[in-house]
Amino acid sequence: MRQDFSWQFFLLIVLLSITPFILFLGKNFLLTEFFTAKYFWLAIIYCLSFVFFSVCANFLSKKILIFILFFAYFSFLQFYFFDIEQFLKVYKDGSTGFYVLFFIVFISFIAALSSKSSIFRNFVFILLFLNIVISVYNLIPSTERYFYTFFKTTNIIDNSSNTKNFKSVKYPNIFYIVPDGLASPKILKNYANIDYKDSIKRFEEKGFNIPKHNYSSYNATYLSLAALFKMDYPVTEKSPTYKNRSNFYPSVREKNPELLQYLNTNNYEFIIVPPLWGGGCPKSREYKCLTPETNSYYEKFFQDYAVKTFFQNSLISRILGRYLPYKNKNKMDDAAKTVLDKIKTNPEIWSEGGVFTMIHMMMPHTPYREKNCSITDRYLAPSKEGYKSSVYCTFNRIHEISDIIIKNYPKATIVVQSDHGLNPETFSKNKKFVEFSNSLIDHRLAAFTAVRGCESDQAAKLNQVNIVKYIIECLVSGIPTKQLENKSYFGFYESTPDFGKVFRVRQNK
Repeated sequence: MRQDFSWQFFLLIVLLSITPFILFLGKNFLLTEFFTAKYFWLAIIYCLSFVFFSVCANFLSKKILIFILFFAYFSFLQFYFFDIEQFLKVYKDGSTGFYVLFFIVFISFIAALSSKSSIFRNFVFILLFLNIVISVYNLIPSTERYFYTFFKTTNIIDNSSNTKNFKSVKYPNIFYIVPDGLASPKILKNYANIDYKDSIKRFEEKGFNIPKHNYSSYNATYLSLAALFKMDYPVTEKSPTYKNRSNFYPSVREKNPELLQYLNTNNYEFIIVPPLWGGGCPKSREYKCLTPETNSYYEKFFQDYAVKTFFQNSLISRILGRYLPYKNKNKMDDAAKTVLDKIKTNPEIWSEGGVFTMIHMMMPHTPYREKNCSITDRYLAPSKEGYKSSVYCTFNRIHEISDIIIKNYPKATIVVQSDHGLNPETFSKNKKFVEFSNSLIDHRLAAFTAVRGCESDQAAKLNQVNIVKYIIECLVSGIPTKQLENKSYFGFYESTPDFGKVFRVRQNK
């Protein structure tokens, strides 16, 4: 009886430790950015630690096994720290977190003692198994397609990179900068009262061409960047309704997309500088990837989007964020700063030309930033003032990097093109597209574009589908392709009733 009792305790501990990882993947099974090697290694090590201590305790004392069971319950519940805190948030003095911690400890203690009862154990077993079965059922179609990410490694550039491996080409470098969520100058003026002298004049003084109002190919990052990589519209109003995002960004990076093939054909190397969102660096060795310099293992570990998102609502995240030195997190999201630092330390990476560098800044996207680009919690999204502050940070960073690019690589073409505009209001999850106001659609699709280089006045009018081809043809042959029509579509995320459809939108002048 004691052996059977201990075995059930052991199984319960294992289930409590592994269930949060399975539930997380089951909830996000459509999003390829959560299938990362670091996440799977974390799950294995985290669960094996409970297994190890449980096996040891089983040979020593049943009391120790109950103590480990208490920690297993605590580990499970602490992942819901933020949710419990929001539910219990009644204290204005900021002390709610301590009450939540006491609540979790108390519930864990009661649950560990109650687990001596077979009725309670069976109840917990059934609850955990049901959740696991549902999550695994969701994971089946995704696991086969994305499990290879566990084994592959990424070609990341570091300070010791041998730049002689880069091909010798005659064409100038191209820097394609994506400020996530930066709206057109017209929208910036109307929404946040950001003057044209801030959004246009400084760029024009450096030789940029910048339209006051231009639409992105799509209103959502996973679609607009898929359009960039496919060099076409991946889904239109005539396409069948899709049920997941597996064919769009970021997974499209791993499928030898048209952009990668086109750049290779024209002897361009592809350097990508990603934010945390999107799974970080691609797994394909066809890309070179830049990440921020860091000497902290904690920073390196949390430069994985899946790991960071998994812990974001947990007590662990709260403790690490408050007491460890890496409080100003998300260095990867400031991708322009990463390139800025790399140009200072390794300018030879771009010295021979023929390098296409995609810099995806998670700015002015939330979390909001001060004008000096430090992350701030002064504003609760959505906030005009928070967005305005982040826009100034974004402009300052873009001007910083454009200045050093122009100084070091004067022939380089620089494209600043956001993936979409802003949300002037909170999206209602129950609203259909026909219920959206024209203002909301206009604000969301109006993207910022500025181009310096070959035929920049015409290139600045193009969206993600045509702009790279136009610029490269201009650089290679001096005769860019004929002017193509921009198309714009409004798409949706999973929580909305129109997910899987897109609607063609005409630009408001």
